[in-house]
Formats: sequence, C-alpha cells, structure tokens
Amino acid sequence: MIPGAPRPTAPPQERPPHPWPPRLAVALLCGGSIAALLADLYGVAPMHAVFWLVSVPAMAALAVLPVLPGVGADLRARIRVGAVAGALGTLGYDLVRIPFALAGQRVFAPVETYGILIADASASSALTGTLGWLYHLSNGVTFGIAYAVLAARRPWPWGVGWGLLLETVAILSPFAARYGLTGHAVPILIAFGAHVFYGWPVGRLAQDLDATDAALRRAGRHSVALILLLAVAAVVLWHRPWHVTEPERAAAALAHGGPPVAVVRVDRFRPEWLRIRAGGCVVIDNRSGSSYATPAGPVPARARGTLCFDRPGVYRIRLGLRPYSGGFVYVDAR
Repeated sequence: MIPGAPRPTAPPQERPPHPWPPRLAVALLCGGSIAALLADLYGVAPMHAVFWLVSVPAMAALAVLPVLPGVGADLRARIRVGAVAGALGTLGYDLVRIPFALAGQRVFAPVETYGILIADASASSALTGTLGWLYHLSNGVTFGIAYAVLAARRPWPWGVGWGLLLETVAILSPFAARYGLTGHAVPILIAFGAHVFYGWPVGRLAQDLDATDAALRRAGRHSVALILLLAVAAVVLWHRPWHVTEPERAAAALAHGGPPVAVVRVDRFRPEWLRIRAGGCVVIDNRSGSSYATPAGPVPARARGTLCFDRPGVYRIRLGLRPYSGGFVYVDAR
C-alpha cells in the first residue's frame, strides 16, 4: 500500500441470520395492519374495531421491537431495512399510478374508503382522507418488514414476486368484488404493474440488507424513525385533516339526524364519498342548473334527489363525462 494513501473501506460484515421462530413471530405481527381491512372484507368485524384493537397495538410493537434489549442485531436490521424499503416501495407504487389517475382511472379510490371505515364515518372528509392514506402507508411499511424478516438477502426478483403475490391475494379476496375489479382487465393490470414498482425497491434494499442497514446507521441513530415521520408529515400536510370546506359544512348540516348528503355545485359531490347500509338512501342537494340521470335515480336541477341502494358495494355515481364528475356511495352489508 502506498504510504499515506487512504485505507479501503471494509464491506459491511454479514450477520448470522436470526433464528426462524422470532422472525416468523415478527412477520405475523406485521399482519396486524392489514388485519383490519381483511376482517371487514370477510365480515368478521368492522374495520374500525379491529384497527384500534389490533392494528394500532401491532404497529406500536413493531416500532418498539428494534430498541428492546435481547433482540438480535440481524432481526433489528431486518425490521429497520424492511420499514424503509416498504415506505419507498409504497412511494413507487403510488407514483407510477398517478398518470392513470390523471387519465380518469380512479385507482386511489380504495385508499379513500379506508379512512371512512376507520373513522366509522358516514361521509368523507379531510380527516378520513388522512386516515386512509396513513393506513395505506402502514400497510406498505409492514409488508416491507414482513418481506425483510422472511426473505432478506434473497435476489431482488423475490421482492417483485412478493409484490405480485400481495396483489394476487387482493384479487382473489372479496376486495376485488367490493371495489369493482372483478372482470375489468385494465384496473387489474394497472394494479399488478404498480406492485412491480413496490416490490423492486423492497427486494433491492433487502437483498443488500447489511449494506443498507450500515448506510441507515451512518445517516444517524434515528434515521429510520425520521424517514417514517417525514412520510407521515407529508400525508398530514397534503390532506390537512383540520380543513373543512363550505360545501362540506352545508352537507353536514343538511344530514344532521338523517341520511348522508352531498352538495353539488357544478357536477361533483361534496363530500365526494357517502356511506350507508344496504337498503339505505343518500341525498344529493343539486345546486347547479343541470339535471342528472343516474342508475340509482334522477338528480333534478336546483333540487334534492334521493338515491337508494339495496346491495353492498362501492358505487360510482357519474354526473357527467368528466373523469372526476359525481362521486361515490359506499354501501355496507346490512
């Protein structure tokens, strides 16, 4: 070696893998987030009950695990890297779908409903939007941790396979029927394609687990917590859960003690989502000069129309040709 030359940096030392039982236990704990949605989809329990009783405690436990004494270095690294990989994978999953959303595909509609279900609300709001997107983020992060604890150091295509497996499970579950994906090739193909962009960063970062963890530790002791807090802050600042528009206030006042109401000033629902039980009705307070015909009933100009729904599901109610006209009605089972 030339005198005075810098010493080469040694590659991160690969840690011995943690025993399987604790890793399987952490992977099971990661399922606490998605458990709320699955319980609701399969009619086991309402989403809001499982979310507060199961999902929140499970996510709190995952946050605490990496700093508990007795947790091995390899398992701590898997949790840290999996959390960051899941957050980046979720970002990739959403970014690649933005062009489709701009073209009129309502690819983000399910995320909006998560917050309504978590809040057990009868209409959407900035608060339910915030809750829905935070829940979406929590699913992405916990799926990333689950992959890392089970398959870290595997070649990155395993991560892509993980992403595609997640979407396959969704398509085969009641999720597809609830959100109108069954028999519709375009949204299904978009969903599978987007999961490739989720799985690639998850697989890539977990493949080089030790190098990724070393980079995170060099960035600072609290780098993982900071990344996740920044993601949460971005969602909160985007949706501004404290903000209520004037049409939403008017709709809430009209709905007091009765069915949920949406106000229409041009051709869009405000709020955009209404939620009822099967056999119930919603009221559309149309303040525009146009009359609209919908499959659920007419909405006359400068008057109120009542739309009733007998079957559970998510109904897209269009009031025109524009991609974002009208709104949605979420119909729960009786």
